Amino acid sequence: MHSPRLCTAWHAVAIATALAAPIPASAQTDTYARISVSATQIYDGNLFATPASRAPQADLISRIGPAFEAGYLSPPFAIDARYEIQAERYLDHPDLDANAAHQDATLAVRYRPMPRFTLRADAAYIATQTPAQFNVGSQLNIGSQLGVGRTPAERVTMAATGTYEWSKVTTATLEYAFGRDALIGSAPSVLHRSRLGVRRKAGLRNIYRADYEIREVQFGHLAWLPSQVITAGWAHAITQRTGFEIAIGPRLTDGTIRPEVSAQLRRALSRGEVSLGYWRTELTAIGERGAIDVHRVAAGITYRPARRINLTATPAYSRSARGRQQVPVYTLDLESMMTATRSLSLVGWARIGRQEGTLSGLRDTIPYRTLGVKLMIAFPAGPPAGGLPPS
Repeated sequence: MHSPRLCTAWHAVAIATALAAPIPASAQTDTYARISVSATQIYDGNLFATPASRAPQADLISRIGPAFEAGYLSPPFAIDARYEIQAERYLDHPDLDANAAHQDATLAVRYRPMPRFTLRADAAYIATQTPAQFNVGSQLNIGSQLGVGRTPAERVTMAATGTYEWSKVTTATLEYAFGRDALIGSAPSVLHRSRLGVRRKAGLRNIYRADYEIREVQFGHLAWLPSQVITAGWAHAITQRTGFEIAIGPRLTDGTIRPEVSAQLRRALSRGEVSLGYWRTELTAIGERGAIDVHRVAAGITYRPARRINLTATPAYSRSARGRQQVPVYTLDLESMMTATRSLSLVGWARIGRQEGTLSGLRDTIPYRTLGVKLMIAFPAGPPAGGLPPS
């Protein structure tokens, strides 16, 4: 098994090689810079993830701040950097006010030294007073959906990926990812993940894949908990608008074998898309010590009634388990986005749900009621740069 130090070394070598290699001259280059300012109003019906029997506290939160984005695009090399900072003011809990309540910084670099080979590196840092957002999902996991009360927290993630097109139908990928989550003042959880994958197209409707992963997790100063995952996957286009993708295999953790499953069914509509998915995996959750076995079922409905309006609904059920403790979570997420002009957009969202107890043994119901609306103005006017194109 590769150690975290060896994985980190591979990460550093890959990035250094990519940045040190000569970049061919190209006439098709583009640079961009963009600044945006957003104002958000949020109603949170349970600030501290308190059980219903203990009188949850609600509040109205105002959030405002700028975001800066800049990048460079060319056929062999591309880079995108973004930084956002937000201040928060609470109507009934002024002790939570902060001028830098939310900070979000990302950096993405892509380099293609030859037509068949692509290197990509991504890094991100988030500091926030709403750590529950880390359990919704990220680059490293699907998310446990477990609630966490408002308290300062931070997340650091890094990933390096090398993709080689062996032939017109076969692609090999080598990836290393690192993640660190921590509530301020408590022990962090650290995750290392290495993956080797092969993807092969078979005709116009089928894609087959095989992946081997090594994951290592540490909580505070406890010993590393390693696991290995082997999955085989199949993606099939039933029709031009309907298709499914499934990946399944064993996961070995601490001498115990459990299934690793990912399955999704999608159908494109004339004005949107519907989807249904099921996942079973092992992951970490901020605010919890120890790996968690998670089952998740979610449906997605996207509808575009007009060119500049997008509506989304996501009902979901998740079950997190550790030992004999199991915690079901029921959620309904709603979002509407309207692009009023090329520089002005408006987003509204809501989350309604409940969590039945905690992994520490509490059995009381924890309710969720969150509503928000965000107005964003961007300069210069025009569509957002949107980061790097897919590898």
